[in-house]
This record gives sequence, structure tokens and C-alpha cells, in this order.
Amino acid sequence: MSLLRLRDLTVHSASRELVHGVSFDLDAGQRLGLVGESGSGKSLTAMSVMGLLPPGLSAGGSVLLDGQQVIGRPDRQMVPLRGTTAAVIFQDPRSALDPLMRLGDQLAAPIRRRAARDGRRLTPAALRDSQMHWLDRVSIRDPERILRAWPHEVSGGQRQRVAIAMALACGPRLLIADEPTTALDVSTQAEVLDLLDGLVREERLALLFISHDLPVVSRIADRVIVMQNGRAVEQGDAMQIFTAPRHDYTSGLVAAAQRLQAALEDAERRP
Repeated sequence: MSLLRLRDLTVHSASRELVHGVSFDLDAGQRLGLVGESGSGKSLTAMSVMGLLPPGLSAGGSVLLDGQQVIGRPDRQMVPLRGTTAAVIFQDPRSALDPLMRLGDQLAAPIRRRAARDGRRLTPAALRDSQMHWLDRVSIRDPERILRAWPHEVSGGQRQRVAIAMALACGPRLLIADEPTTALDVSTQAEVLDLLDGLVREERLALLFISHDLPVVSRIADRVIVMQNGRAVEQGDAMQIFTAPRHDYTSGLVAAAQRLQAALEDAERRP
């Protein structure tokens, strides 16, 4: 059985349909990229998996997460699935972090939750060891300072690394990364992508990666679904999608990415 199975997913507002009949499977260890411009429905599709649609929107169709139906499930019944079965890394780490809590206290929360789920007694020393372990896993330098810091006292890249550590600390089987590098500068983007790539492989996670940036998706996803105006217009192997697209919209995205890459390379060659 697939870890995640969508069949004819729809997302509605009061006046119109925003996502139209999206279907796909994602098995343990697989990496799937959802690609499309802003408003294409990719993030709404991903948030439907977690039951985290914005107020005023509702989902239809079927979403099975680890065999459990998400559509129509009360929010209180989604709590056991969030973090433990699937966890989310958001575009802006500030949206995942409480500005009024120190980062160490925020990282402690999922660690305690996992220990309670596993029936383990968590001593203060064990909690500290686990905090240091997860900060090390996301390559945080000076972890003692980070644990004492407030979110505004660290860089965007450090905030995103802490958010990744929090997502992984509950031991999910599926990681949903919703534009996780968009709010970061170019050099930090590359570092975070390399970090995610390694963590997903080492932790043996399934990955649902959402982005408008085709070159970014090509670095980390094995399969790709291209979305336009709420519809999945093309899907397949990542290499095929990027080298021999079949849909006109996909061809346009690829051509735009190639023009941007050529412009960047030309700028680098100029004296």
C-alpha cells in the first residue's frame, strides 16, 4: 500500500474550484516534485494532505495517508498523523517558529512528543542530548547559542535548519517541503537543498517537494508533476520532464529556466 495516495483531489472556495481532480501515489523512500507557477494549486494540494487548508477552503475526493482517509477527518483526529506520519517544512521558517519562544524550547516540543509516543522516559539530560543530536543532523554551528536564541536573533538559513530539525524530530515517514528555499539567498538555498537531499536519503523518508523552480526540483526529485491552473497537466520521470516535455506549458517552464540559466552564466563570464 502506498504511503500517500491521492484520487481526484479537489479544493473549493465558496465560489470556485481551485484544484481539479489531482491523483498520484507516493511510496516510502520516493521523491516527488510538484512544479508550477504561483496559483497553480501545488501548495493547496500539499496542504490538503495534512488537513491544513486555509479557512474558507474545503477538499473533496480521496487522500489516504498511511491508509487513513484525510478528507473529512476532524482536525483533532489529524493530530496523531501530523509530525509522526508526515511533517511539513514551510516556505518561510518564521511561519513555523513562535517568535515568543526560544529555539531550544521549540525544538524540545517535538522531541518530547516523540518520546511520549514511544513510551520513553525523557530526562533533562536525554532531552539535551536529543536537541544537540538534531542540531548536529542539520549542520548547525554553535548549537549552544542557537538553543538559547530567539528566532529573530538568527539568520534565515539557521531558522530553516531549526525548522527542519523540528520536522524530523518526531520521526515522520513523509516529509512535505513547501518552497523551503524560496525565502533564502542563493548560496543558502544550495546549502539547504544539499542538507535536505542527504537527510531524506539517510532517514529513508518519502519526500513531497513543492516549488516553482524547475532546476531546484530537478536536483532533488525523481518524479515530477507539473501543475497549471489547479490541474496536473504532465507527470513522469524528472529527467524526461526536463529534457523532453510533452505539454506546451511544461515546455514553456523549461525554456524559461534555460534562458535564466544562460543569462546567469553569461553574467558570470563578463569581466
